[in-house]
Amino acid sequence: MVLIAEAYIDAVNRADLDGLLSLFAADPVLLHPAGRFEGRQAISGFYTDVVFHGQAVTEIERIHIAEDAQVLQLRATSPLAEPGQYVYAVDVFGLSDGLIRTLDIYYR
Repeated sequence: MVLIAEAYIDAVNRADLDGLLSLFAADPVLLHPAGRFEGRQAISGFYTDVVFHGQAVTEIERIHIAEDAQVLQLRATSPLAEPGQYVYAVDVFGLSDGLIRTLDIYYR
């Protein structure tokens, strides 16, 4: 069984915007330290301008699954950063009908 969170990480790592957006519900909300992004168009801009621009490569360290939520503990790097420099994140996916309705991203 492929988890929505695993499909999300695969799409992010491949910079597959269409595949990524297909995982989101019709009216999603993404909360990130950079701001609040509501709707697919705003979320598309966030991934294009921030995540894909930074060429993030993300690895799942831990997954927690509930009926209507999935939580990922992640480690990410970028070829634009110093070698061995990582960002650690927790992504909290709120799900509705098998799609991402809310995504809260926390990192250090």
